[in-house]
Amino acid sequence: MLFSRIFPLLFVLVPVLCAQEKPSEEVRKKLEETFRLQEEKRYAEALAKLDEIEAEAPNLSDLYNMRGAIYLTPGLRDFDKAGPLLDKAEELAPQALAPKFNKAEMFFIKHDWEAAAAAMQKLLDDFPKLALQLRHLTIYKRLICEVKLEKYEVAEKTLKEHFTFMDDTPAYYYGHAAIAFGKKEAAAAKDWLARAQGIFKPAEASAYLDALMESRWVDNIGLPPLKEM
Repeated sequence: MLFSRIFPLLFVLVPVLCAQEKPSEEVRKKLEETFRLQEEKRYAEALAKLDEIEAEAPNLSDLYNMRGAIYLTPGLRDFDKAGPLLDKAEELAPQALAPKFNKAEMFFIKHDWEAAAAAMQKLLDDFPKLALQLRHLTIYKRLICEVKLEKYEVAEKTLKEHFTFMDDTPAYYYGHAAIAFGKKEAAAAKDWLARAQGIFKPAEASAYLDALMESRWVDNIGLPPLKEM
């Protein structure tokens, strides 16, 4: 899931406006249009719109964050282009959440589990007051990294310390599913997913399901094949 500006839609990498000097009204409208084009998967048009924005506001962190986010979407998935763009976004707005989150997400979708786990933890350390939905999603992704690294006891401790069945997010159920998938207990994993689907609306669980797809535990024909990194 990349960070979306409209909060429950946490997939297309965080095009959230960064903490920085406010753009002009015209530039803001173009950013809004770029976000809409990205959501509609009209990536060439979105990138062209960002070129227009760069001509007017070349030092705007959002410009580079959104461009990097687009290059991380399944339709393009170009890490060589995305990485430097997100670095530039962070350089221009060092305190902003969005580029940091998207960089952590880049490690996750590259399956660099060690780097992703460290980046997710740093997000939690640097932003202790993250909203519940984003905090749970970040911890859940760190849990997936722990499972992928076969640190099952650590993952189970993460789940026990941070999630319960009473939460307003599906992290408890999807965390159990991730651990079951890691242990190759497919039937148990599917049972946990079915429980979550019986409680939470698809929009509430989409980012959690996306993470399982990116982890290649749940099929999705829209994702590109894994490549050597």
